[in-house]
Order: sequence, then structure tokens, then C-alpha cells
Amino acid sequence: MNIYSRRRLPLFSFLNKRARIDGLSGIALRDDGIAVARAGTAAGGEAPHLRLCDFVPLEGDEQLPATLSKLGKQHHLEAGECSSVAAHESFSLLLIEAPQVESSELKAAVRWQIKELIDFHIDDAVIDVFDIPGQQERGRPKLMYVVAARTRAVQGHIDLLEQSGINLQVIDIPELALRNIAALLPEDQAGVATLYIGPQHSMLIFTRQQTLYLSRRIEMGLEQLLNYANTPAEEDEFTLDGEESSMPAALQRALDNIVLEIQRSMDYYESHFSLPPVSGLVIAPLEQSVPGVMGYLGGNLGVPVRTLDLNALFESEEVLSDQRQSQCLFAIGAALREERRAL
Repeated sequence: MNIYSRRRLPLFSFLNKRARIDGLSGIALRDDGIAVARAGTAAGGEAPHLRLCDFVPLEGDEQLPATLSKLGKQHHLEAGECSSVAAHESFSLLLIEAPQVESSELKAAVRWQIKELIDFHIDDAVIDVFDIPGQQERGRPKLMYVVAARTRAVQGHIDLLEQSGINLQVIDIPELALRNIAALLPEDQAGVATLYIGPQHSMLIFTRQQTLYLSRRIEMGLEQLLNYANTPAEEDEFTLDGEESSMPAALQRALDNIVLEIQRSMDYYESHFSLPPVSGLVIAPLEQSVPGVMGYLGGNLGVPVRTLDLNALFESEEVLSDQRQSQCLFAIGAALREERRAL
């Protein structure tokens, strides 16, 4: 089974309850709020229907249980299957050399292999593994992804949602939730890179024909870009033709770092998996606009660059603003999971 295909259960399946409403609901807990979405498949190959897309802000962690319970009742999250997205800081995503063992022994071998790569004891870890297709080149070790999380953190996440009356079926990871959205893009057929610029960090994934091949985390987020955009111009801030630059040097340096990471990842994607270059880069909507970002990335990457618009991918009763799309991106991705099978 290709466990990176779009019909793969993402991570940590625990429960098996009977759904009473149609459509899978996705839930993403953010530092500043709770996002919830519900998606349904459309007949005849039409765009999927986004039946729900809501975001409720939080002013502090103490509001989380009560707000989550209220949101669950409002959207009947106890009456159907729900997929929740794990927080970025709650797990480690590791790229390792695949152990040469039988499939029945794989997880045990992986646990031994990653015990020095995580900052907690391996006996306290919940792990899952994800194969990476397309590694046929001789003489090169086969790689695979491992997801490792503290058992206590996973159980706390489950308890929080269940105590709020939410019918939790699976805990997803952001990389696979974003993959589910990228799989809907027309560029995905030939291969596409998708970039999400979050508040504190960014995420870059490479998909082709609904399969996730490569994922990278970039330690540069929207808050940093906004700070750099508001940095006073430096005295030596000039373009190559001698004219004064309209972009602060600090912002340009930050974007150069992002460009470099994208270029390196593109090279790795092509060389390691023996795949043609991606057809373009699609950037998820920013929660707040940073002037010049799209133009700079588009002018320095050598591939088509465009902004993702979820309104073009889904049938919905309302037009989603860029802010709402960014807030609910991972909840929507979690709601797109199609298969309920575990490893």
C-alpha cells in the first residue's frame, strides 16, 4: 500500500465510532483560535463542497475547553467523524534511511533508529511511518518519514476533544493536511510545490498525482516578514541599477533565504526521485499581506508562481477571504481525508 497516497489515513487512528452526519469535519487548534471545516465529495467529478468553514478567536488558553465545547455543539461535531490536526510543536517529522527489515518488524526497527534523534525517551513516543515512492536509483539508500510524538501529548489532545463532546477519529499532521489540498490543484498532475507561510514558520511540500514526495519546514514566518517589511530603509539599500529599492533590505534577505530553501528542495525533489521539475509554486493565502512577497518569489525562482484560492477549488455558500482561508487551511485539509484505514 502506498501510504503517502491521498487515500491514506494520516496519523494515529484510535477510535471507531458510527457517524450520524455526512462529511468529515476537520479541526485545527491554533494559538489564536480554533478552525473547523467540513467537506463533502461531489458527484460527477465536480468540485468538492465546502459545507463549513469557521474560525473562532481565542484570547488565552483558559478559553480553549469552553470554546471548543461550544463550537462542537454549534456544528454538531459529536454527530460525525472528526479529524484533528496536531500542532507543529507537538511532534517531530524525521527523514531517515529505511531499515532493511520485514514489514512486521518495521516500527520496532524505526523506534530503535530514531531514539537518539528525539528529545524524549523512545518509550514515551507514539510513532507512525510514511513511505516515499520513486526511489529506484541504485546505490542510494531508501528514505522514509517518521512521525514521533509524546504519548502524553497525544493522549492530552484526545482527552481535550473528547471531553468537549467531539467525535474524534484520527489525529492528522499539517504536512498531510496540506497535501490533501495540493492534490486538488491542476498543477498536481505534473508535480507542484506548495508553500504555506504561517505565523512563526513556513511549510513547503512537493506533491505529484496526489502523492507527497517531500516536505520541508522553513524557520521563517509571517510575523518575521511583517517585522522586516516595517524595518526602516538602510542607507546602502540600492538595486543593481543604482536606484533606491522599494523593499527593505531585511525583508529581501529573508525572502532570499526562502528562495534558497525552495531552490534546494526543488533540486533534491528532481534528483532523488528522478522526477521532472515541478510545474510551479502555489502559495497559500497570507493572513496579512506583505507587499512584494509574491513578486519577489516569482521573479527569483524560475517557475510560475501563483496564490492559492480555495474559492476556485470548492463549491461553497460563501466567498472565503484570504484571512479565513489562511486561518482554516489545515482544518479544510484534514476534512479532505477520504480513507479511514490505519497501518
